[in-house]
Amino acid sequence: MSGGVSNVTVENVIVWNSRRAVRIKTAPGRGGYVQQIRYRNLTFDNVRVGIVMKTDYNEHPDEGYDPKAVPVIKDISFTSIHGQGVRVPVRIHGSEEIPIKNVTFQDMSVGLTYKKKHIFQCAFVAGRVIGTIFPAPCENLDRYDEQGHLVRRSASQNTTDIDYDF
Repeated sequence: MSGGVSNVTVENVIVWNSRRAVRIKTAPGRGGYVQQIRYRNLTFDNVRVGIVMKTDYNEHPDEGYDPKAVPVIKDISFTSIHGQGVRVPVRIHGSEEIPIKNVTFQDMSVGLTYKKKHIFQCAFVAGRVIGTIFPAPCENLDRYDEQGHLVRRSASQNTTDIDYDF
C-alpha cells in the first residue's frame, strides 16, 4: 500500500485455523495512510495472532522508493471481538518514526492457548480501552469506563512489550 485506505468497516467475520486474523502492515518508504477503519463483531477460532499492526514490514516493490515517505496509521477501532484458541490476541508494533494513533478497543474477550505475560503487546501506540476487555490490555492505552469517563491515562504510549518468541 503506497496510497491510502480510509473509511472502511469490516464486520461479522469469523476467522479460523489461521496464522493472522486481522493484519495492517506498512513501513517507512510506503507513504500513504490507513485511517478510519472499524472492525466490529469479529470471532477468532484457533488463530495464532488475532490483531496485528506492524510498521516495520520493510518490503518494497523496487529500490526507487522514498525512505522519508512515512505512512499515517490512525483512527482504528475494534468492537465486539471474541474468540477462543488464540495465542496472542493483539500485537500493535508502531515505531518512533511511525506511531499508531487513536486505536480503540471495546467489548473484547478472547480465550487464550498460551499463558505468557505479554499476550496483549504494544509499542508506540496511543489509544483507549472502553470498559473491561480480556485479556488485560497493554499499558500504552488510556482506560475509560463503560460510560466513557476517563479512569486512568497511560503513562507512556512508547512503552514496548513486543515479544516475537511466541
